[in-house]
Amino acid sequence: RAAGAARRADPAREVWVAASVGPYGAMLADGSEYRGRYGLTVRELERFHRPRMAALAEAEPDVLALETVPDVDEAEAVVRVAEETGLPVWLSYSVAGGRTRAGQPLEEAFAVAAGREAVVAVGVNCCDPAEAEEAVRVAVAVTGKPAVVYPNSGEGWDAGGRGWTGRSTFDAGRVRAWTGAGARLVGGCCRVGPDRIKELAGLLER
Repeated sequence: RAAGAARRADPAREVWVAASVGPYGAMLADGSEYRGRYGLTVRELERFHRPRMAALAEAEPDVLALETVPDVDEAEAVVRVAEETGLPVWLSYSVAGGRTRAGQPLEEAFAVAAGREAVVAVGVNCCDPAEAEEAVRVAVAVTGKPAVVYPNSGEGWDAGGRGWTGRSTFDAGRVRAWTGAGARLVGGCCRVGPDRIKELAGLLER
């Protein structure tokens, strides 16, 4: 139903529907999607993601969004399973300090997507907006693919307190730097609402 609603959202435009495949840690609801390193093997992560991805594929989206991935092992797992669906995918990491949330170099992380025909874009989401531009540059340099970027508001998530902390640092004006670095799919993640997305779109349409 959600895929159908998305296709009807703007009758005046061609709509591209992405089905979200989030990380294993989000199911645990303990903030571990921002840490990775769950103690599971790649094969175990594949088994977790396979039925979820099959259900999403049945909705016939245009692309699977493998997003908020915190580490290289989970990236390898979700890309392998996604390739079984025959759908194009984008692979998007959550990053901090110029590395994956699990601490791996971004060059190693983005290399998972290099040479994978099914992966049509690679980049970052749910990260501090200040991290996005450099991550896009690395993603494009490593893979030669278009980049996807949609950071969060810049606030921090307190898993124990179940709430957001700090202040928003999201600035729609950064979008020019992102596209200049090679981003072709841009937007916002947590706490970036419709008004900010509209602002991004307006800047790109000028």
